[in-house]
Amino acid sequence: MTGLAPGEKILVPTEAQSGAFPGERLVTISTETGPISGFAKADFVIHQGEGTYLIAEVKRVFGNVVTVKLYGSFFTTTGLADISKSTAFRKMAG
Repeated sequence: MTGLAPGEKILVPTEAQSGAFPGERLVTISTETGPISGFAKADFVIHQGEGTYLIAEVKRVFGNVVTVKLYGSFFTTTGLADISKSTAFRKMAG
């Protein structure tokens, strides 16, 4: 995807399962350094068509890598993740 800018909200492909508490999901996102997992509010997990996505905010675009802040609480990161531009990002409407 081209034209990504810091501050923009996007959807990042994710795998999601039920979390330990009502209203949360266990999510796994593929990043440049491997998968990361954590918990996100169910409202941050979007189902569109046959895909499942997590809301994220673009922090930096550098070459073919986009640094995003994922919405949720993650086990091995503060929520910042480097994701390839070639990943099927979807811009959020509105």
